[in-house]
Amino acid sequence: MDKSKRRRKMVKLIVTDVDDTLVPEAGSEINPEYYDIIRECRKRGIIFGVASGRQKPCVRKLFEPVLDEIFILADNGTDIWSSQYQTSMKLPYELYTELIDDIHELEGYSIMACKPDIAYFEYGHEKYFEHMKTYPYVGEYTDDMRGIKDICKISVWREEGIDPAVERRMQEKWSDVMEVCMAGECFLDFMAKGCNKGKALSIMQGHYGIGREDTVAFGNADNDIPMLQNAAHSYAVAAASTRLKETASQVIGEMKDDAVLKKLREILNIAG
Repeated sequence: MDKSKRRRKMVKLIVTDVDDTLVPEAGSEINPEYYDIIRECRKRGIIFGVASGRQKPCVRKLFEPVLDEIFILADNGTDIWSSQYQTSMKLPYELYTELIDDIHELEGYSIMACKPDIAYFEYGHEKYFEHMKTYPYVGEYTDDMRGIKDICKISVWREEGIDPAVERRMQEKWSDVMEVCMAGECFLDFMAKGCNKGKALSIMQGHYGIGREDTVAFGNADNDIPMLQNAAHSYAVAAASTRLKETASQVIGEMKDDAVLKKLREILNIAG
């Protein structure tokens, strides 16, 4: 049996990122042919998952026609959902408040604190909230960001892009006690240590009894690295970060050309 046929026979679980992998950043519409692929996976007994930095309501809306046929790893994997299984992973409150204080020292940066199903924004940072509404996010303003508990993810945003010096400083200060990763050019995300898309994928692999060797993953940004590391067959789109390309088994085409859709057809041996 040749390698491509053996690969197709082995695949039992497929998981993919969303923004700049399947759709443009903040895109609210997806090529409906992805729904057909998901339905075909279901017919073949292949589990299909969507892993995103987006909150769960936003992912659910994008994949509404096939919601009963997928699992979701939202907020960088800290909010896990399927029709049979749900769990979430939260930041320790003491670390959360220390991080909020540290971010407040940064000039020109805005904070989004995420619980499952809702995000919190600070007054005076309306531009961030308005930007996230384009996804569309469910959120509200707060005048006491430190007082919010049970937070799964902090996402720091700068419209002009995260300064590399700021990323380095935050990595050096916080990466020993929490996950710190870029989630696109304008977002720097923080989660509890060990809580990321890779951990979430391993939880679902355990839930379904599927191993790394039978898993396919697609992504574009640094927050996808742990997920791709947990899949034997991993693919980065052409515009992916350098670190993700170094992690992936293969670099494929452009998101705008539906490169993931084409690779999925190849894996499933479906004519395009």
